[in-house]
Amino acid sequence: MTIVVFLSSLNLHKSILILWFAFISFSLEAVPVFRIVVDPGHGGIAKDPKAQHGDKYDSITQTYLETYKQGTEHGNITERKVVLDLAKEVHKILKLTETEAGWKEFEGYLKLFSKKSDFQRVILESKLTRESSFDDDPNSDDPNAAYRLYDFPDPKTGVRRKGRLSKINELKPQLVLSLHLNPASKGQTGGMGAVLTPGYKTFSKLKKISEKKSSPNGFTNGPWSEWLIFQSGWSKLENAIADTWIYFHGYWSKKNGKDTDLSKFEGYRQNMISWRYADESNWEKQIGKPGPYATNHESFLETGKFWEREKGKKEEWRREGGKEGFGGDNHYVTKELMRFVQYGLPVQLKEKNSPYPELGPIQKPYISTYSLPTYINALCAFIEIGYVNRSRDMKYLTQNKKETAISLAVGIYSLFVGLDVKKNANLPYQPKGKKVNWERYETYFDEVL
Repeated sequence: MTIVVFLSSLNLHKSILILWFAFISFSLEAVPVFRIVVDPGHGGIAKDPKAQHGDKYDSITQTYLETYKQGTEHGNITERKVVLDLAKEVHKILKLTETEAGWKEFEGYLKLFSKKSDFQRVILESKLTRESSFDDDPNSDDPNAAYRLYDFPDPKTGVRRKGRLSKINELKPQLVLSLHLNPASKGQTGGMGAVLTPGYKTFSKLKKISEKKSSPNGFTNGPWSEWLIFQSGWSKLENAIADTWIYFHGYWSKKNGKDTDLSKFEGYRQNMISWRYADESNWEKQIGKPGPYATNHESFLETGKFWEREKGKKEEWRREGGKEGFGGDNHYVTKELMRFVQYGLPVQLKEKNSPYPELGPIQKPYISTYSLPTYINALCAFIEIGYVNRSRDMKYLTQNKKETAISLAVGIYSLFVGLDVKKNANLPYQPKGKKVNWERYETYFDEVL
């Protein structure tokens, strides 16, 4: 009789355990999961010969079109290390949301920013694009293999390997946080800024301006006019028009904006990565013919899968208009995360009866045909988060990287869920705490492959 009772007790405990694990499993499945990629910029080295160590591999010329962009540095401070260390810290804090014990710690961080004590439970599923740099393997035959933006052929087998853009799209994130540093010029006090690329709407206006079919006033008086000057001696408009033709058919325009400079080729970037918007395998045969591969402006036509994407509503939402007035949701997520850093660092570092520490301001956005904001489907928070040669910026990004990372992680939570942020009149920047309208994108983030 005793044995029967004992066995029954074991079965009861077993049943309870099964029900408990089933409950935990069901509970976790019911928790919304959001996919984030944390991208510490660069990682590789600008090394000669470019034909062996470069980036932006072009299947037409069968060579790299650019020297690898290794990032900025100042003394013994390098962009690649500072942003990698910060990215790892952000990643670690986001990973807390994947367990119940970790969530309790993450809630403590949310309470630093909000008066509320009850927060929607979510999982912020985080992935890093790199966890090392070429410094970790300096004697490699191909030190840039893990860090290139674009797909490239394996030097030994010739088999095409995926670059960072393809790897990001493979993860199908909803949000990418890309961290970078800038060099400050004389008189530049430091701070941080968004990196933006406009959408088809703006590029088509610039195209018409270059063809003398439209007045330049629509550009020069608009929010996109602060274009990055990468060609010395050219105006912002001339730089913007050159960038426009790089975006359309891969070639620079000459200074007059109307003629193609066939000596300056940047490649057909939509075909340099692995995703659903690349053209069919025989696309190279169309080079020089009227259509999307015309080398002159008059014969160029935006046709094909990539241009259907570019003209679509979801790309317009990503890159045009939006809560910040321009730049779409990309601008909003970038600026909102900067506001969270500007707010969160002083709140966390303020000592009793002492003033808030001052940060450099949020600068005007940097605008050009940047790769990452364009060639992924995710919303892209591309942040120049500090200036490498400004000690105030470097202090917060190194000595206080955990507080910086907490601010970014809380901001990411807010972008997905929303957050009732405490008002603080002593600080120059207040996060809006408004979540992105993710629902309108429907399955767009999954449709990248």
